[in-house]
Amino acid sequence: MSRYPNRVTARNGRGLLRELFRHSGRSHPSQLTEADVLAWATHGNPANNSVYTRLSKARTFLRWCQREGYVTQNVTEHLSDPDSPLRSYHRTYGKVQAPNPGRWLTHDEAGQLLSACDDGTDVGLRDELVIRLGLMGMRLAEIRNLTLGNLRQLPTITWTGKGRKPRQATAGPALIAALQRYLGTYEKNVPELAPTLPLICKQVTGATRQGTQPRLAWGQPTASCRIFHIVNDRGHKAGLGHIAPHDLRRTAAGILHWATDEHGAHHFDLLDIQRVLGHSDPATTMRSYLEPMDTGVLDRAALFLD
Repeated sequence: MSRYPNRVTARNGRGLLRELFRHSGRSHPSQLTEADVLAWATHGNPANNSVYTRLSKARTFLRWCQREGYVTQNVTEHLSDPDSPLRSYHRTYGKVQAPNPGRWLTHDEAGQLLSACDDGTDVGLRDELVIRLGLMGMRLAEIRNLTLGNLRQLPTITWTGKGRKPRQATAGPALIAALQRYLGTYEKNVPELAPTLPLICKQVTGATRQGTQPRLAWGQPTASCRIFHIVNDRGHKAGLGHIAPHDLRRTAAGILHWATDEHGAHHFDLLDIQRVLGHSDPATTMRSYLEPMDTGVLDRAALFLD
């Protein structure tokens, strides 16, 4: 891999491509076979999205190799066909195959997670925003990419979601109050609040090691991996264990699904939850967010079927 330009390997997922060559034992793209790519893409029992991400990176890289003359054909082209061997790969949802499966927090557990951020620091307030935005159903990348311009119509928050789809949500009173406190401190540190400035700012590196209060680098965006650590660290602090940012999105679906009146009627149906999460197909909402969570029906059915 080192013989190809760094800008190309970086653009096409350098880490994933290195894994492809290590796993297959090949040293040149022309040596790769469809079986090599398929074995690598499904190695380790990954989730569906991981499989398709790997294939997408390999396909893009090999297309570039074909244009540049490194290979004569792209061996991944037929893996999208109806009769592709990939069609036999088992589908998994809710991260059931992962060391840390997907979680659905209760309303009380979500409150514990938010309370773990209440330490009186700007960093704690930023972390509270991250968690509240996740509990609105936002994805990690969407939270990380929010700018001050996305808040110009509060209580409505508008942003560009997955697949470049326009998204919007209504902020509740607690989120608006947290945003007002956060933006007030933001303005003291950055007098000119341009709409392109990131909402979620990174933490100053090494501040806590110097024995000072943790502080933010106002106006500087944080990395996506830091969003993960923010949620996970606050989860451990709250005594809830491992929590990933996407667990907050699952929790949003779960809280809405569990919301019922005194007669057991649901306040939100499937299409309501689909709209909150921004899915194009309600089947995605049901298959990936509601069905893996609602296992109680199996226990209830056993009482009647036994």
